[in-house]
Amino acid sequence: MVVDIKQNIDLSMKVKIRFSGRGGQGIKFVGSVLVKAAMEANYYATLAIDYTPSVRGGPIFCDVILSTEPISYPFCDEDGDVFVAIDQQGIERSSDCVYENTISFIDANTVANPEEIIQKGKIFRVPITKLADENNLTKSANIISLGFLSDYLQNKNDIELKDEHYSKVFNTMPERTRKNNLLSFELGKTLFRDFKESLA
Repeated sequence: MVVDIKQNIDLSMKVKIRFSGRGGQGIKFVGSVLVKAAMEANYYATLAIDYTPSVRGGPIFCDVILSTEPISYPFCDEDGDVFVAIDQQGIERSSDCVYENTISFIDANTVANPEEIIQKGKIFRVPITKLADENNLTKSANIISLGFLSDYLQNKNDIELKDEHYSKVFNTMPERTRKNNLLSFELGKTLFRDFKESLA
């Protein structure tokens, strides 16, 4: 089933998220930012990465687990709460994390017919890469997706992962990259708010 954007998701104190894309899109980086932000908020967090031998351009995904308790297994195996995909090859290789309760945020421009790949849960089409291109931030679709996800999770009020936790992570980065990352993160947050307003 394909719908336009957000519906309710049941997030417990353990949240399992998978980011998917291709080599060069910063999938590992976005996972590490989320994990560091979660650690700033005193959560337990793990990052597990999977990629093909042809890293540059090949499919890659990372699993991020956030929890109030120690984490014994760092992967999403047909039990992901949230799946974010910004590349066709990536989604084709990594959609096995999806089950009946998964919420999938799929890029509207780079992924064709996700309903043929994902048979469970709910799919929401989001123009992440289009927004990146329109703002000359082609290499920042990953951080735009993180900004979108951050507001989605905050909107659920199930975990206390706030903007200040992300800001602490961004502020440790070199100045030349910090500005673009902060801008991309805010664009993603705005994208989520725009979707909320249009579907209210």
